[in-house]
Amino acid sequence: MRLVTAYFAPLLALCLWLAPHAATAGSLDLELNKLENGPHGCLATVLIGNHLDRTLDRFQLDLVLFDGKGIIFDRILIDLAPVPRDRTTIASFPLQKADCADLSRILLKDAPGCHAKDNNDIDCLSALALTTRTSINFGK
Repeated sequence: MRLVTAYFAPLLALCLWLAPHAATAGSLDLELNKLENGPHGCLATVLIGNHLDRTLDRFQLDLVLFDGKGIIFDRILIDLAPVPRDRTTIASFPLQKADCADLSRILLKDAPGCHAKDNNDIDCLSALALTTRTSINFGK
């Protein structure tokens, strides 16, 4: 009996270790990729990496804009949906009617509308990881 126990105990432990584990909560990557001046002001381009297990049919961001002196001068609400699951989405939107050089910081204040196709609201603010490839300070 000891021989059977000595053989099967490690085998059982190995099977439990190799068994699939419950998926951990996914994430959303939001990269401020580019700012450029256009005919109607400053245009932002972002990349959204959706590593959640669902497509977002609503993805709103509440952004606060700061001038070169660090003073708030505008607040905008944008909707970048749809954001398909397991894909990277590219989205462009107007930030301000002024030149991009007048902007020093973008604060992501909230993600008030984050809704999946399965009719479930998601706490996107907690799931968001922010990066920037611009000289603008971009964070929560």
